[in-house]
Amino acid sequence: MATVRIIDVTPRDGLQDAPGYVPVPDKVQLIQGLLGAGVPAIEVTAFVSPRWSPLIADGEEVLGQLRDHQGEWIALVPNLKGVQRAIRAGVDAVTLVVSASESHNRANLNRSRDETLNLLQDAARLARQQGLRIRGAVSTAFDCPFEGRVALSAVLEVVARYLAMGVDEIILADTLGTATPRLIKERVQAIKAVAPEKTVGLHLHDRRGWGLANVAVAYEYGVQEFEAALGGLGGCPYAPGAAGNLDLERLVEFFEAQGVSTGIAGDRLVEVRQRVLTVIAQGLPAPETSKKMEG
Repeated sequence: MATVRIIDVTPRDGLQDAPGYVPVPDKVQLIQGLLGAGVPAIEVTAFVSPRWSPLIADGEEVLGQLRDHQGEWIALVPNLKGVQRAIRAGVDAVTLVVSASESHNRANLNRSRDETLNLLQDAARLARQQGLRIRGAVSTAFDCPFEGRVALSAVLEVVARYLAMGVDEIILADTLGTATPRLIKERVQAIKAVAPEKTVGLHLHDRRGWGLANVAVAYEYGVQEFEAALGGLGGCPYAPGAAGNLDLERLVEFFEAQGVSTGIAGDRLVEVRQRVLTVIAQGLPAPETSKKMEG
């Protein structure tokens, strides 16, 4: 039976700009529920400054309560300090991030694209030394909220820098949720041409309802790793107009209906989604952080 690998990003991307804070015990329960449903890998947190993402500033505490659980833990990291925190927290993989468009990179990371890529060289080197799987994410790989359509050449420039760092996989992110099947085909084919031995994954948002059409095309052209979030939660706080993530339950149902195994029990996700949405709806404020946790 054909298979695909689905990575859940609810605890990080899904909750980073939610209207209410999800306390650590509830985040741990969320992750346990995802594991129980068969989700193989989860992006638990981002090791960034709590000033920028206060709703997920508790990553170390969450991961500390997961040490006895069997799962693959992933953390998004923007620089060397983020990797250092990820190593101490005991993750299995790190996702490096840079935007293909200059304007979004400055809005999201407060520095130029080239400065970010230079900083990530040391981050990737340390991650590799520690035996972590390294994932290179390309934000605004299709459209930018400030510049419009992003040239394929800009995406390939970032990919080339990632390959020089020795990343294990390339993740294309449709940050705005406006990619089309034609663009998916174009960019997936281009990356597979320059990095045929690397895993290519997709992180899709779904602003126009084309998400599953994009998944279908990507799968036809060899993509077998997709990221999604419960209930389509999430979005980019530094991308005006960005939509929520691809819906995890719909993605599982889509593949299973076509005889492609995800290893995930879709019916078990319903209760997990309802529980986390109930907590978010309470509108709890993020706790104040006394420590400086620069990322």
